[in-house]
Amino acid sequence: MRTSVLGMILAGGEGTRLAPLTDQRAKPAVPFGGKYRVIDFVLSNFVNSGINSIFVLTQFKSQSLMEHIINGWNISSTQVRGSFIIPVPAQMQTTDRTWYRGTADAIYQNASLIEDFKPDLVAVFGGDHIYKMDISQMVDFHACHNAIATVAAIPVPIQEASQFGIIQVDKDWRIIGFQEKPKDPTPLPNDKNMALASMGNYIFNANDMLSLLKNDYDKKGSSHDFGKDIIPSLVDTKRLYAYNFYANKIPGQAINEKPYWRDVGTLKAFFEANMDLRSTQPQLDLYNDKWPIYNYHFSLPPAKFVHNEDVDTYGLPRIGKAINSIVCDGCIVSGSTVTNSILFNSVFVHSYATVHNSILLNDVDIGEHSRIRNAIIDKHNIIPRNTTIGYDREEDAKHYHVVDLDNGQWLTVIPKARHSNPLQELPKVLFTHEASGEAEGTPADPETKQE
Repeated sequence: MRTSVLGMILAGGEGTRLAPLTDQRAKPAVPFGGKYRVIDFVLSNFVNSGINSIFVLTQFKSQSLMEHIINGWNISSTQVRGSFIIPVPAQMQTTDRTWYRGTADAIYQNASLIEDFKPDLVAVFGGDHIYKMDISQMVDFHACHNAIATVAAIPVPIQEASQFGIIQVDKDWRIIGFQEKPKDPTPLPNDKNMALASMGNYIFNANDMLSLLKNDYDKKGSSHDFGKDIIPSLVDTKRLYAYNFYANKIPGQAINEKPYWRDVGTLKAFFEANMDLRSTQPQLDLYNDKWPIYNYHFSLPPAKFVHNEDVDTYGLPRIGKAINSIVCDGCIVSGSTVTNSILFNSVFVHSYATVHNSILLNDVDIGEHSRIRNAIIDKHNIIPRNTTIGYDREEDAKHYHVVDLDNGQWLTVIPKARHSNPLQELPKVLFTHEASGEAEGTPADPETKQE
């Protein structure tokens, strides 16, 4: 008989370290990689692994995330029982009427969902990391070892280990020690520079988990957290195991491709993970058609690059081009230069502008002669002509959020704008030069209506 698995994704993270990108959305709803949201990676892992019964637990600033799931992840079927992805808001379902007090409490407050579904196993995964994983292999490992719970684990540098739950295992990967975010983490026996860390992804026997959560809810002094309370309490049972993430193999994965997992919880980490996608052989392969990353598709026209004038009538080059960049649907690069950047859907870069080493989210409009460098510009922003961002740190810090990078560089972040369609608010005729009076779209220009 086939083992039934219910997915419970914890997607209520506030993501304060990613502000201002999380000022109006939860961390799992943050856009990533040109056309995805962070949540799309864990959802794709579940669906590609054949696990199609999934509840997504939300809490902070959940509107954007819930709309994305409802519009882009509607797999419910009247023909196939148990095929669904449903967002579940926090509803204060305990007698003391509190919001989620920890990860374990979030699952306990929704225990009725598990009891109604009656699965054999529950896969409790975080919704705020970027990675690819065949979860069915972890399920098989869990079953083969007759485990009560299995924790996905990955080696991390020892200097970063205090941010994670740290695991010690025996030769069979049975967990013999677990410390949540220790100040002095225990290194791996064969590599003092690395420690074995919990990825925050767990598989539980359903009945065992419900009993553990009930006991934890009644326990005074508990943090009601998997890493702090539930997992450490299982070490002495000798039925708690770690699953080696590096042993996970993805269909279609290149022989030399290493397992990829990133916590994009800071602006610097988020920026670097996005920028890596531009490389010839990125660490995260988005082009593996045997393990697709699904997302919400907009009906948009293809990207377009217009104007090819080495020297225009004013002695300036006017060539629409993007180099070493990702450019998504609906974008128009009009007589401007984009290098080493990621343009999400419907970005418009006007003539003589330059965009370098930057991430422009949906519906961003870059005015003529603007210079943008080392920036993340959130949705719906209209950048006026002649604007300079990323070339004067002191000036950037007066107006925007600034984060230091390496080698004396800095990252400038502009929060999401409120209006929904900035392109409609632009003047119909855009002037190329301040004093010339000559419009960029003249009757002789075949792109008059758009460029």
